[in-house]
Amino acid sequence: MTSCKPVPAADTDRVPTTYEERNTWLMAILVPATSLVYFAVVIPRLWRHPAAEVAWVTPMLWAMGVTFAGTILGSIVSAMVARDSHTESDVRDREIVRHGDRIAQGVLGVGAAVVLVLAMVRADQFWIGNALFLLGAVGTTWGAIAKIRAYRGAFHG
Repeated sequence: MTSCKPVPAADTDRVPTTYEERNTWLMAILVPATSLVYFAVVIPRLWRHPAAEVAWVTPMLWAMGVTFAGTILGSIVSAMVARDSHTESDVRDREIVRHGDRIAQGVLGVGAAVVLVLAMVRADQFWIGNALFLLGAVGTTWGAIAKIRAYRGAFHG
């Protein structure tokens, strides 16, 4: 006597990723990666020198440039690879983008207050620039994670 095991259903319920979702994944990977590399370069310099003497502008510009270029290149590559899949934004896409952007803007709003306080107490440019960079990276990453969770879970706006 043979036992009949149920055959697993094909993965037909899988929703293809849209252009917005692919770009969100790019940002969720690139921003933390480039930020970690930036801080790995700058923090050891801070241990050896006072903050006013730390060269941080060029590494920060490199981190932002690599993120910018990586996003553009990644977006082009993902569009070429997924050219047959659903790429048009719909209402759900726009709502998810707004949801993630609200979270990112909340972090940046708090960050702006922190940067303003640093400016008021006449903190060194190093601390002001790095606080703004860090808060921007955290806000962007949290916003991207919120969008990904909304794409992959039940999002009800």
